Amino acid sequence: MELFDKVNEIAKSAVSKTGEVLEDTRLKTQILNDEKSIRELQAKIGAFYYKKFAAGEAVAEEITEYCTAISVHLANIDEKKAAINAGKRSVTEKEEVKSDDIIENMEDKIGEDDEEPFV
Repeated sequence: MELFDKVNEIAKSAVSKTGEVLEDTRLKTQILNDEKSIRELQAKIGAFYYKKFAAGEAVAEEITEYCTAISVHLANIDEKKAAINAGKRSVTEKEEVKSDDIIENMEDKIGEDDEEPFV
């Protein structure tokens, strides 16, 4: 009987541990889904403000700087696509508009204690 009780106790412990692992996995999956939803909503917020910016509507200065950086990237993409379509496979650095300077300026303006939006 003692051996049966010991095996029964081990089995119950294994079932309990398996249940805990399954519950942790379920919760972690829910966390990942929530984080994905947040990123999607942040992207929608960004798209909303970029549309306002592109339409010439007033947006906050911080948002204007991010939108300007996006516009620079879009211009770079258009140039590269045009180069590809024209049979040119590279664009020289002198031709490429740099957004890194814009981003660095934005980061300088964001204080160390400030949270970065949409991160």
